[in-house]
Amino acid sequence: MSADTIVNVAKAAWDVFTDDAPSVDIKGSTANAVPKVDDWQDLRGTRGPMWLQQSWQRMCAWPMEDYIVAEFTFVLKWDYGATYHGGGAFIPNIWIEVPHYDIFWGQHVFLSLTVHNPTNASTVPNAPLARVPVTIAGTARNSLRDLHVEWSYNLYGNGRYERT
Repeated sequence: MSADTIVNVAKAAWDVFTDDAPSVDIKGSTANAVPKVDDWQDLRGTRGPMWLQQSWQRMCAWPMEDYIVAEFTFVLKWDYGATYHGGGAFIPNIWIEVPHYDIFWGQHVFLSLTVHNPTNASTVPNAPLARVPVTIAGTARNSLRDLHVEWSYNLYGNGRYERT
């Protein structure tokens, strides 16, 4: 086992939207990107949370094209900068919140969050930098059409993120 190897020892996936409302899973579901060692709970110096916000809207089809029939906002959050024995930059906690949603009758939204395998993004020996890909994806459905919706990000242990 080594601090240079980074793993997720929490959940790998959970529902964000089910039955057209935020899932109860988001209340207690978290992921992480921590060193593959027995005592990773001893991480120190955690900062954050960092966050990114994404909104989505579905407009009505004919005859009221300017009418919103489904919308939501999610906020992806993560703690960062945690060190192990004074080195590295790890992510001890990743979670999602849904502060706003409005889904009208006949519209259905299903979303889940998937945390892919974390890796070490550092090129400096003995200074691991956690990188974890996260995807929020699902379907917005009504009687006329199914739409695939998806957002993908790489979260880093130094607090940075990039959309992929």
